[in-house]
Amino acid sequence: MHVRRSVMMAALLSATVFAPAGCASFPAAPSAVGEDYPSTGIPTSVAWPSDWLESLAGESDAVGGTVVGLRLENVAERWVWRVRSTDPGRKDLLGESDADSTSAVEALIDATDLALVQKHDVTLTSAEADVTKLSYYDAVQQSGEGYPGPRLVELKRVVEERQAAWRVTTYDTGDGDLSSRTL
Repeated sequence: MHVRRSVMMAALLSATVFAPAGCASFPAAPSAVGEDYPSTGIPTSVAWPSDWLESLAGESDAVGGTVVGLRLENVAERWVWRVRSTDPGRKDLLGESDADSTSAVEALIDATDLALVQKHDVTLTSAEADVTKLSYYDAVQQSGEGYPGPRLVELKRVVEERQAAWRVTTYDTGDGDLSSRTL
C-alpha cells in the first residue's frame, strides 16, 4: 500500500512539474489591431510581410495551406505575427484529405526571425472559408506596404457586399496611425 501511494504521488508530482511546459495556453488576439503596441512604435527589426509571406507557406511548419489571415502583435513584450491558414490535412492512400473544409491552423511566429513560437488548430470563420478573387499574396502586394513608409500590420479576410474580400490595415511609420481599406 505504501509503495502504491508513493508511485501515485510520484506520478502526480511528475505531471505537475512537466504539464506547464508542454501545454502553454495559446494567447488570444487583442480585440483591435495595434491595441497592444507600445508607444515607442514598431521596431525596424520586425519583418515586413511583403518580404517573407509568400515563401513562408512552403518553408515553415507554421503554415498549413493557404494563408487566410495575418496580424502583427506584441505578446508579453515580444513581437509576433499571428498567421492563420487553411489546414490541408493528411492524404490517405486514395489521395483524399482527412481535413474538414473549415479546418485551420493558427500560429504565432517570431516577428524578427520568423521562427515558429506556437501553433494550434482552429476553425475558419465563414469569411476565411469563402474564396476571394484576390490571393493573399496579391493583397499584400496591393496593401501599399513599402519601406520606410506604411507597413502592413493586418491582413484579414472579411465579407463585404456578400463577397469575400481582404481588409488591409497599415501602420504609418512616421506618426503611428493605423488605416484600413478593403481590397
